[in-house]
Amino acid sequence: MASLTGACLCGGVEYEVRDPQSMGVCHCTRCQRWTGSSLTGVVVDRGNFQITKGADLVTRYESEFAPRNFCSHCGSSLYDDLGDIYFVAAGLMRELELKPSFHLQVAYKAHWEEIGDDAPQHAEGA
Repeated sequence: MASLTGACLCGGVEYEVRDPQSMGVCHCTRCQRWTGSSLTGVVVDRGNFQITKGADLVTRYESEFAPRNFCSHCGSSLYDDLGDIYFVAAGLMRELELKPSFHLQVAYKAHWEEIGDDAPQHAEGA
């Protein structure tokens, strides 16, 4: 069983991800507004994600697509709640060795952004 740990910018929230399914990049305008750019995330079953420290600091924002969860102290984007699946911000996991296996919402990527890998690109959803 593969296990990864992550933490927000201030270190107030820590979590564990077990058995990540994949990693992908979402280029939608919602992710751009949430993170300042596209969002690279690790796909994991809800049951394989656990907040191990600072659960009281996790704040949920109900967006038009999926609830976004972030640290209320430092503002770090933590994860999107897609129901049975979480899309966990990859940049918070220092030992992550996955490579992107997909790009979503490429039709909406920032005009200055260039995709530099050969993962499949989907103009909108997968």
